[in-house]
Amino acid sequence: MAPPAAKQTSKRSQKEQAHDESVMSTNSSSIVSKRSVERIYYLNEPHFFRFFVKKFQRRSPLINRGYHLRLHVIDVAVRNFLQRSSEKKKVVINLGCGSDVLPWQCMTRYPDHCNSVKFIDVDFPDLMENKSKTVRSTPELNSMLTGVEESGHPHLILQSDRYVQIGCDLRDLTEIHDALSSVVTIADCEFMFVAEVSITYMETKAADAVIRWASSLGQAEFCLLEQIIPDGADHPFAETMLKHFEKLKTPLKSVFAYPDLEAQKDRFARLGWSYVEAESLWSTWSSPKYLSSDDRKVINNVEPFDEWEEFAVFGSHYCVITSRTGTIVSDHCRRHGVDQDPRHLGPIRSLVALTEFSDDGTRGQRRFGAPMMLESHIGDKLLVNMFGFGHTTRLKSLDLFSSHPPARDLKLPSAGPPGRMCHTIVELGTYGNILMGGRASPSNPLKDCWLFNKNSQTWQQLRDLPTPLYRHAATRLGSSHLALVIGGKTGPSSVFNGSFLYHPETGWVECRISNRCYTPVFGAVLVSFNPMYSDDTDCSRSVHFRGILAGGLLEDGTVAKQILRWDLELPESGQPIINFTSYAGTQSATAAGGQKELKLDSIICRFGASAFVDEHGSLLIVGGIIEDYTIPREQEILVVDITLPKYQVIATASLIQADEGKLIPRPLLLGISVAPTADGRLVIMGGGATCFSMGTYWNKGCYTLSRSPISAMQIVLANTVRKPLGTTWKYHQTLEVTDAANAQMPSRPEMGAQQAVTVQIPRLRLDSPEAFSDILTASRPVIIEGSNLGSCLQAWTPEHLVAQVGEAHRVIVHEANAAKMDFNTKNFKYVTKDFGTFIQEVQRGGRMYLRALSEVAPTEKPANLSQDFPKLAEEFQLPTEMSFASQNTFSSVLRISGPVNMWLHYDVQANVYCQIVGSKRLILFPPADVTQLSFAPGASSSSLDVFAELDSSSLAGTHPHEAILKPGDVLFLPPLWLHTAKPLTGFGVAVNVFFRNLENGYSSGRDIYGNRDLAVYEKGREYIARLLNAFSKVPQDMREFYVHRLADELSQRLRD
Repeated sequence: MAPPAAKQTSKRSQKEQAHDESVMSTNSSSIVSKRSVERIYYLNEPHFFRFFVKKFQRRSPLINRGYHLRLHVIDVAVRNFLQRSSEKKKVVINLGCGSDVLPWQCMTRYPDHCNSVKFIDVDFPDLMENKSKTVRSTPELNSMLTGVEESGHPHLILQSDRYVQIGCDLRDLTEIHDALSSVVTIADCEFMFVAEVSITYMETKAADAVIRWASSLGQAEFCLLEQIIPDGADHPFAETMLKHFEKLKTPLKSVFAYPDLEAQKDRFARLGWSYVEAESLWSTWSSPKYLSSDDRKVINNVEPFDEWEEFAVFGSHYCVITSRTGTIVSDHCRRHGVDQDPRHLGPIRSLVALTEFSDDGTRGQRRFGAPMMLESHIGDKLLVNMFGFGHTTRLKSLDLFSSHPPARDLKLPSAGPPGRMCHTIVELGTYGNILMGGRASPSNPLKDCWLFNKNSQTWQQLRDLPTPLYRHAATRLGSSHLALVIGGKTGPSSVFNGSFLYHPETGWVECRISNRCYTPVFGAVLVSFNPMYSDDTDCSRSVHFRGILAGGLLEDGTVAKQILRWDLELPESGQPIINFTSYAGTQSATAAGGQKELKLDSIICRFGASAFVDEHGSLLIVGGIIEDYTIPREQEILVVDITLPKYQVIATASLIQADEGKLIPRPLLLGISVAPTADGRLVIMGGGATCFSMGTYWNKGCYTLSRSPISAMQIVLANTVRKPLGTTWKYHQTLEVTDAANAQMPSRPEMGAQQAVTVQIPRLRLDSPEAFSDILTASRPVIIEGSNLGSCLQAWTPEHLVAQVGEAHRVIVHEANAAKMDFNTKNFKYVTKDFGTFIQEVQRGGRMYLRALSEVAPTEKPANLSQDFPKLAEEFQLPTEMSFASQNTFSSVLRISGPVNMWLHYDVQANVYCQIVGSKRLILFPPADVTQLSFAPGASSSSLDVFAELDSSSLAGTHPHEAILKPGDVLFLPPLWLHTAKPLTGFGVAVNVFFRNLENGYSSGRDIYGNRDLAVYEKGREYIARLLNAFSKVPQDMREFYVHRLADELSQRLRD
């Protein structure tokens, strides 16, 4: 192959050389980030970036996640090339490689496929000289190279059998071609070119020349990863990105010539590549070509992460171009990433929403707050944007906005909820505004709930959510005083799989989901309609609320492609029931190739959007992110008709200034707070995003949209004269909120509650170990039915048990003098009996209970069914779907009971309770209820008689869950769930398997029962004892003052 015709580039000017120096300096920042990724994400392989980074700097989770995806996409492209069979010698050329360690990573990860491969790094001579020095002086790097030799070629910096460094400006293609020809025979080779954010710094003509030259070498592939501006240079992320690189004096040269995927695809096709696939970096996150769902779940567990909007908008502004020469594939593959672009929607009307803008400067800048409407006693209406994230930290304040200067400043209480973000506030009519959950860090979800009383204009703390939640979807049910919560996150990588209903009288109740059409999500769109009533067959009347749930993110961090109708049934008594059904909506849209029937789920299914139902029954969706792409400006607002059997997108809309001749700053509709007003407008407050490592974009003011005309189709087109809307909401003031979580608060408004509402624990069947893993992650009790527990289900009659164990076998049993055993008062005694005698007495109604101990060392070792009762163990098995429990078993306990109740207690280890003979009723409480169930400090057992108190008001503030177990049922008991049990039959047999689901943290001392508290709790109690002793000589009033302050500080730090 002849070298390119272009002559060597002439000597560059001083200004051009300065630019080249700036480009080289981008390598320094990049490798620090890649080193951070290497150390955090790649624990089980050698680290090579560390030799090029003097000091480790841990980057933020967003930067780590972004760089990890960049590295992974390149790795997949190169891996596929290496593993593809070929008769030619394979050569991997990294263009503008900087200090990348791709050759060493490949030789480590894919050694069998790298034996005859040559890796060639190409970059500026000075940079390659420095890299060569590091390689030559580092045994971990040079020991992997063979045949290292000195070369007389002026551009060959380092030459070995499998690795070569070429120091040359990428513009000097003649010199690069000559150097390449000196180390390989081009005609005998197949090439893989990698350009990761490198040629974009070159003049477009020179970058195009590189791409064309690479296609001329015969059989070749090219993987390009670089920036794009798919929705224009005025998109807030694009604007921030372009300014960042301008500031670094390394402007992006190709983004204006090739701003989007389609342009990049056409670029490569024009420059000699017969197959081109164009996709955004964000789309690679959800593509099975790069990552499986399990892969993403593993990544989500690496470090706490909740910057999903920023991750999506970052990835949407980078393209991944994969191209080949001499290979023609199907049109579908060749056009991937273009057909489904959300901009190709054809006849769907694209309109503008008339917008008033108030320029508030830097005031009112917060993200992930929550809005609510307030009214003063003299009638002034104000909007609140509460809490959220500010410039450096979570905020403990609120911003007030008004449509006109209020007659008087609103007097709000200084004491209220602790600061947070990713929470919700739902307006419940005259009852007030209820604030729910949220988070401090992604690892610290919050469960506290607060009511803002409109009459007294004070905050009152309500009952906590049964499960801490953030990023949950919440809505008012019609015009009622009820609120519905669906989904949300319970931790950095766990998603709540249920639903809660809030009632002013009963507090929170978990809803029973009657089908599995719904896949658990967080950050979804949720709206409700007005109620309907139905008469049931038993003459009682049920109330039904209905609504829509759409989008959100799945547990693996991909956008859920589900649009569901939901129906919530509120019977006069009993647990609320929610049913989900799929809601389809197909309509015609223009795409590449002509008119097609395209499902528009992709632009409706959003994460982090705001949604409202207007007076016409239309669904308005504002902002958020979608799968694969950034949302185009003209589709930032959707109007969807949801009154039809199939939904229909009526229109898409963008914001435009209502005053003719004025321009409004384009907002970034992420992290915004959107509130409807009584006069039919939508007010957008706050919002913005961290734009990767390039800076933070803050929306510059408050936007007031004309809401009703959108749905009424009376929207003014962009070229018509526009008149002011007349009402513009503006920033008014910021008020600080003092944390009142531990202060003496007014009585809770749910005092009408007379008793706790008992929730039935859901039943399900396991079909795989992964399904059991999901149950462990959710950490909520379930009853697993239909499992194969062995022949014990048929064989374990009293007579068979005696025969297998031995009539004279001695066992220690609890012998009680009352129907309820109490561990604290010890109203039972331990007695040793022959097994046969014990079984006979139980059959005669004796109040006895066997909790088997270890036969080998009952005071030293935990029970083990295989060792203690080997013949019974042969007849019992845990199903293969519970292999995690089998592999991590701590103890397996035989339990045989007569008519006696087990006391209320908790276990620190997770366990499965397998009911073999008889039936049993268990009542469970979530760990958060421990302070309301009479547990003494340090005690794992309570004397409370739950079965006697359950229907009284004494347990009204708790969240009981009921399980009725029959033979063959397996109850999963998560750690720390408090529970008590009552037999429903005179004779019962169960096998209880305890297993450890934490990698560390358990107490190192003796723990034969599996309920010794974690080591950190035991150590904490020692600290408390020392602390109280330190205060022992301080006067009582002063002691109480300081101890309460310390307790308050501990509580605040826990939330933060």
